[in-house]
Amino acid sequence: MKRILLIILTVAFAASCTTSQRGQQATATAAGGQEDSSQSDAGGPPTRQQLVGFWKMVELPKKGVNQVEPWPLPYQWFAFYEDGKVYSMMTSEDGNHTAKELDELFKMLPKSRTPNYTYDGQFMTIDNPDVKNYQELWGVNLFAKDVEELAKKGDMIMSLDDGNGNAIYYRLLRRVK
Repeated sequence: MKRILLIILTVAFAASCTTSQRGQQATATAAGGQEDSSQSDAGGPPTRQQLVGFWKMVELPKKGVNQVEPWPLPYQWFAFYEDGKVYSMMTSEDGNHTAKELDELFKMLPKSRTPNYTYDGQFMTIDNPDVKNYQELWGVNLFAKDVEELAKKGDMIMSLDDGNGNAIYYRLLRRVK
C-alpha cells in the first residue's frame, strides 16, 4: 500500500501526459484556468513558494526502491533558490546544518557554474552549465499529511525520470529550518 501511494504521488501524472500537455496544463493553471487535479488528501505538487528553500535528504523507508544510485553519498542537502539556481552538498558524514549555514556555504560558490532548475508546477528540470546537454527531469510532490513509515507532512519526494517516462530514482527530502 505504501509503495503504491509513493508511486501514485510521484509518477502517475508523468505517465499520462506528454511534455506539451504538461506545458499546456501549467500554462492554464498559471493563467487562472482549472486548478491542478493531481492534488489529493495525501499531497501533490508543491507551489514554487513551497519548493524554494533548504532541504536534507532522508533515508527512504524501504531499501531497493531505487533502480540506480547516481549520487551514492548518504548525506545530502539541497537549496532551491527563487532565481532558479539549485545547489547541493553530499558527504559521508551526517550534520545538523541550519538553513542559514547552508545559505552561507552555497553563496560562496560561483553562480555561473551552478546548476539551474525550472519548475512548471509539476515537473522540475535541472541543467548544468558545465556539462553540455546535461538534463535531469524530476517529478516533485509534497506530502500533505504524515504517511505511516513513509514520510512526514511537509516532506518532498522527487522522482528522477529515465528519459522514457519511468521513475528510476527517488529522493525523499525534509525541509531544513
